[in-house]
Amino acid sequence: MKTSHKLIRFGLLFALSFFIIGFSPSSLGTSLKKIMADGFVLESSEQSISPKAFLLTNSRNGQPLENYLMYIVDTSTSTLVDVLKSDEAGEMKAEALVDGKEYRLRIVRADTDSSAVKLAEESFYTHQPDALPTSIDTYVEREAIHIDVPVLMQDPELPNGCEITTLTSVLNHYRLKVSKTTMADDYLPKSPFTSKNGKRFGPDPHQAYAGDPRKANGGWYVFAEPIVEASKGIVASKSSRLITENVSGSTREEILSYTDRNIPVIVWVTLDLSPPVTSGGWYIEGTNDFHPSFSNLHSVVLDGWEDGKVYVMDPLKGRVSYPEKTFFDSYEAMGSQAVIVRR
Repeated sequence: MKTSHKLIRFGLLFALSFFIIGFSPSSLGTSLKKIMADGFVLESSEQSISPKAFLLTNSRNGQPLENYLMYIVDTSTSTLVDVLKSDEAGEMKAEALVDGKEYRLRIVRADTDSSAVKLAEESFYTHQPDALPTSIDTYVEREAIHIDVPVLMQDPELPNGCEITTLTSVLNHYRLKVSKTTMADDYLPKSPFTSKNGKRFGPDPHQAYAGDPRKANGGWYVFAEPIVEASKGIVASKSSRLITENVSGSTREEILSYTDRNIPVIVWVTLDLSPPVTSGGWYIEGTNDFHPSFSNLHSVVLDGWEDGKVYVMDPLKGRVSYPEKTFFDSYEAMGSQAVIVRR
């Protein structure tokens, strides 16, 4: 039975080698000689073999590539040795490669036809036993993507609640049922304004919402971290496994890489992507630090990209698109604030 299984496995690999990778007449002859000499064993028993883990990443943005196939070919014989498939972390593992042997690696998407393997760029790998995964980079163009989170408008209940409304939209996208008002009333960290010695004091927007988002003239805004806190609160109360992260400071490419993986991103920009405007402000409670307040701060959900345009769910306008550069210029001008929720 063991010999039979060997023959079947060899036959499959041989067929794939012939039809997908392709042989030159000379390499085919060499392979056949080797097969005849070894009695259907691709490598001699004297050779040392060991497993090897690989990590497949996109050289464009460094992100892991899921659902890709890597064809491993013996360089000396053009024999197909193994076909691996990357998981969601971009990881895959070959169980038995020959120490010191050079292999050709061809990488294609799992959903492409077999002819694409012949056209795939090759990289080379010389096997050495090592517990650490070897990173393999391949360039992948950005494809158009539209996540289409639910459109959720902040008005009329939350005239100054764009941030909590965008979070609610993203939570609803992941089928976590909650209303924007419940999020604003019960989960959003908030702090009122107070006056002392003629000075107005309020919270640090990095720690709590300033005022009340339900009030047109008594609510201001909040930055990323309190939104993360609000999200974690509702996720815990619903016993959900969703993960919320403050990804502020991410580059444009890093932000777009989330959408590449179907992860919407809550992004702080300005109304109409105009330059930031400050007017008035308040002293941070418990300090003498003055916070100049933004009068045109806004929050949207980035949930798509196509041909140099970003697509967003704007809680004041609905679904709109902007030139990529203009959008990210505004994102950076507002301090590169961003939050993701993912599975």
